[in-house]
Amino acid sequence: MTMLLRGFIRGFRSRTGRPVPELAALFRSIVTQSRDTYPMAADVLDHFMDGAGASRTLSRRWLRSFKVIKKAERKNHRRFEKQLAREARLLDDGASTWLRDHWDAAINAFIGTELFYVSRMSLLRSQGSFVLTRAGAEVQVSGTVRHHWFDPYDWDRGRWVFIPRHGFVPISVGRELVESDEARNFLMESRHVQTLTGTCRDGRWPRRGRARFEWSLVKAART
Repeated sequence: MTMLLRGFIRGFRSRTGRPVPELAALFRSIVTQSRDTYPMAADVLDHFMDGAGASRTLSRRWLRSFKVIKKAERKNHRRFEKQLAREARLLDDGASTWLRDHWDAAINAFIGTELFYVSRMSLLRSQGSFVLTRAGAEVQVSGTVRHHWFDPYDWDRGRWVFIPRHGFVPISVGRELVESDEARNFLMESRHVQTLTGTCRDGRWPRRGRARFEWSLVKAART
């Protein structure tokens, strides 16, 4: 039986049956050997092994470099835009109103990407605040959306994960290290802000109205 198959089978067991120092050495070796190929994944695993449990803020540039993150962002954009278009149709001439709401988008990272090894499943929460003002057939819209990406870093979901150079690593390895106080779960998060400007124009029957929106990323303040 090959080592790869042994690791796969261990993934179906609740415990590995291996000494804790051996499990810790396995994760330490993953950190060391992943520095060049997956530096962010190595960094968060190293933080897990430090055992402090402090939350870790990830780079928004790194996070938004993945298509699944941008896709979740656009999904919440569309949700806000539909809300704003509906609200604009109800607004009387000369009136203004506020719209405040939030949307959550679930994220599943693609296998083989570095994001997968950092966070397989996560959530993007987008909190929006907008003002709408009507002047005749046109409604001006402006507002801000604060995005909060987060995911608890733990080894509690699934049976195993395939890690290059190490094969199938049982999820129970991480659980046993936490139980033995050799590692600690922690919260990963990242925040960024976008502004929205737009115009909703009424349409004459039977044509529908038109809405145009533009999103801009707010640059992070330098510290």
